[in-house]
This record gives sequence, C-alpha cells and structure tokens, in this order.
Amino acid sequence: MNSKIIKVSLVASILFTAACSDDFLNRYPTDSLNEENFWHNENELKQYANDFYRVYTGHGTATGWSPIITGDNQSDNMVPLDFNLVAAGKNIVPTSGGGWSWTVIRSCNYFLQRYNQTPISKELKDKYAGEVRFFKVLDYFEKVKDFGDVPWLSKDLDLDSEELYAPRDSRVLVMDSVLANIDAAILTLPDKATAEPGRINKDIALMLKSRICLYEGTYRKYRNIEGSQKFLTEAASASGRLISEGHYQIHNTGNPDEDYASLFNSLDLSGNKEMILYKAYITGLLGTATVWNLQNNNFNTSASKSLVESYLCADGKPISQSELYKGDDSILDEMANRDPRLKQTITYPGTGIQESSKIPAISGSGISGVGIVPTGYQIQKYWVEDQQEYVRIQNGILDAPTYRYAEVLLIHAEAYAELGTATQSIIDKTINLLRNRAGMPHMVVSELIKDAQSDFPGLGVLLDEIRRERRVELAIEALRYDDLVRWKAGSLLNKPVLGMKFIQSVYPKAVVGNSIFVNDQGFILPYGKSLPSGRSYDENKNYLLPLPLDELALNPNLEQNPGW
Repeated sequence: MNSKIIKVSLVASILFTAACSDDFLNRYPTDSLNEENFWHNENELKQYANDFYRVYTGHGTATGWSPIITGDNQSDNMVPLDFNLVAAGKNIVPTSGGGWSWTVIRSCNYFLQRYNQTPISKELKDKYAGEVRFFKVLDYFEKVKDFGDVPWLSKDLDLDSEELYAPRDSRVLVMDSVLANIDAAILTLPDKATAEPGRINKDIALMLKSRICLYEGTYRKYRNIEGSQKFLTEAASASGRLISEGHYQIHNTGNPDEDYASLFNSLDLSGNKEMILYKAYITGLLGTATVWNLQNNNFNTSASKSLVESYLCADGKPISQSELYKGDDSILDEMANRDPRLKQTITYPGTGIQESSKIPAISGSGISGVGIVPTGYQIQKYWVEDQQEYVRIQNGILDAPTYRYAEVLLIHAEAYAELGTATQSIIDKTINLLRNRAGMPHMVVSELIKDAQSDFPGLGVLLDEIRRERRVELAIEALRYDDLVRWKAGSLLNKPVLGMKFIQSVYPKAVVGNSIFVNDQGFILPYGKSLPSGRSYDENKNYLLPLPLDELALNPNLEQNPGW
C-alpha cells in the first residue's frame, strides 16, 4: 500500500473519530463558547466543524451491530428475530426524545451566525461554512422524513426565544430551504481534487443533494404535492453532474462473482473509485465487530423471501418469466441460476459463513454457536473470509461504504424515468453499468415485459424494473424503508413475512407449531407466534413518527401528527 492511500485512510478515520473523543468534546462545548477566545483562526473553525462528522456511524464501533445493516430491519428486506416496531406498525408515542432534538441545528446556526468574524480569507471561511451547511441540511432531511412539518430555524435560540413556542413550518417551506442551503454549500465547498482527504467536498454535497431531491420529488409526486417536478429535475441534474465530471466509476474487474462483494468486504476502500464517501476503520484508532457479528449472527437477523425473489434469473428475466428458475422447494434451487449479486448478499448453504454448518441455523434447528437465522436467508454481504479480521472482534478494520457511485446512477435513471424522459441512452449509462459488473444481460427498454408478480402492478414496466435494480443493488444498505415511504408503498410491509421452505428431514429437531411456524405452502413464518395476524402498518399514520408528549406539553402551538 502506498503512502498516499495510507494517508487518505488515516486522515478520514481521524476526522470521523475526533468527535467521539471526550477531550475534543470538552475543548469546545458549542453551547458555552467564550466569544472572546474563539473565532480567531482557521483551526478553530475546522475543529468546530469536526464535531458534526459523528453523524456518519458507518458500521458502529466496538461490539455494536452495524447501523448500515440493521437499517434495513425497518423494511421488507430484513427480518430480525424480534420484529421492528415501526415496520410492524407497533411503535407508540414517546414520552420524550423520539428524534425531536434540535442540538445539531442549533450548533450549525451558532456557527453560521458567527464564522464571518474570523480574520482569515473569505474562501477559507466559506469552506467551513459549506461543511456546516451540509450537516444542517443532512439533519433537516432526517427530521422531515421523520416528522413532515418541522420548524425552520435560521439562528441559534435561547431559552426565551419566541421561536421555541411557534407552530411547525410546512414541509414545502422547509424542503425548499433545504434545497437552497445545499446549493449554497455546493458553491463554497472545495472540489474533490483540492479538498482535504476525509472532509466534505463538493462531490459529497452533490451526492446528498441527489438523494434528497429524488426522495422529495417522488414523495411529492405520489401525494400530489406541488413542486415534485422541480425536485426530480434537480435530482437528475445533480446526479448528472457527478456522472459527467467523471471522478468516479463502477468498480468492475471483470469478475461478476466477486466484484460486487468486494465493495462491502474490503478492509481498505481508499483505492476504490466507486466510493464517494466511506468510513475508515484503522487498528488503534477505530474498530468494528461487523465481521465477528456476522459470522456468529450475534443479532439474530436474516433477509426476507421478498428480497430474494426480487433478484432476476441469469437470463435477465424475473422468476415469474424465466425457464431458468428452478423453484423454491429448497433454498439451493431458489438461489440457482440467479443474478450473482444474490449469492454475494445472501449465504448459499454450505459456503461462506455456512461452510461448516452446511445449512442455516433456523429456529429449532439445534445448530449451536451461532444466532438464529429467522428466515433461513443468512446475510453474506459485509462478511470477510479472513480469520484475522474475525478474531479482532471489537477492533476490526472493515471499512464502511457511505455514499457510492452506484447510487448516483440509480438516482439518475429513476429521476429521468419519473419525469417520463428516460431513454435507452440513459439506461445504458446507468443501469447497464451495474448489469455489466454483475455479468447480467442489459436492460433493453423496448423488450421489457411487466412482471406478473410485481409489487407495483399499476406502475409502468420501466420504472418497475428500475425500482427492482435499486432494491437489488442497494440491499441491506439502510435505504429500503425510505424508498417505500417516498413511493407511498408502505402497504408492502403488510404482506406476509416469509422465509425459505421448511424441510422437516433437513431439520429433524425443529417442531412445527412450537419452535418454528410455517404457512400452508410450507414457507417459514418468522413472526408466526409474535405477530399471528401479521404486521399492521397504517399508511394514514405510520409514514410519519409521532411527536413526543413532553414537547407537545411545552409548546401548545405544536400539533401531533395525524393518527397519533
């Protein structure tokens, strides 16, 4: 490894971990800064901005589970042993907390009102202001996704500020302000080539803008809210800029059985040209237990049959149309002749994580030493066949992808398709680059046939297949729930949650109706006991989270979200 790559990884790791240091946090507490002893030089602006980098949790630290992986528990992609409350429609109004926190926004506004007094060049000052605006936008995006209407705050507040007791601003106003602020950040942030490694640059902000605008554009479109076309156009433009400037490319060495996996099982992503932003883990600085947790399945999780069924067969056709599909009487048949990304995401029995056990450790299997795989589909993605990484436990060095170029291509294709202007040329420079890596047949717009088993029967076939590609490519990257919300497709969460077909002869110790539950066709019902009536996601209520009770009591001008 050359010194440049080492430097990139080291600097990125230090920046992402600086905010976790008690010394760092105690040095500049943002709510008690002495105005006379701050705002003197670039280093002070930089250290203030460093504190915001904590938001990128990556794989988490020590022995904790990876938020990137568990993020899809709140969707139809992942099935943990204990059902996710939001996906099941079982969450309740919190007494306090619940995400209604304004600490980050206040800290951002505090900086943005004062940074200009620092006696350094305007270019340097604006660079750090761009970073802080980026994090303000990111925090507001999460709040709007959670709560819809929220207060738009442009200054830091005191205990007696009247804004503390104001009603919420409309989602339209807030997201228009978010768009203006991310554009302002893009203008002042440095280019990738001149930015300090590991810090927010123009490309990272363009990536965030692309994601935000696709989300907001589709959210508004499927709810008939004004401004959808504006946001979809901005999504197409921002992603198009990242494509045309050519700073990134799809990681493709020509090995379809390994290239996709190598994005997630790499101990060093510094040289990977698909990474727009990643979190580096380095011995002695920051460690993760992701590989150890995956191999032992310490958190008893699995993928859904719904996710597995979304992968095309090797001929580029859905399982409902392909003669290559061998059926689902066994998991081995089910995973044969499929898109290679399936076996790089879900463990093929007898290989990888299951090399010694040969079969997944479902409920009642009696397989010891590993957690339960509720559906039988064990996660392979992010697992490294490296004994040294496994025994590092909380000191593992598996890097965590945060923003990658594949998502840019998917955003570009979907935005054009939603606008009704996607052509074969657009598909060739987006979707088909992902198909090339996977060794799959190209998507040919004129030859697409609607999947009879589609989750979106009323959707045009092109958009339907773009959504499928997105689900497959970005599976278990904590993005699926956001997709269901913005598409107004929460009803999919109420479809029966299924696992693989249960075969008694393979699991002689499992007792149906006791240690394991199955449906009439013999497919595992992972929530057969805990949710006998299935999930109950209410689309009139559950797209938004409830405001906490204490905030409603403190501010009588706040109104609870509908249905709560």
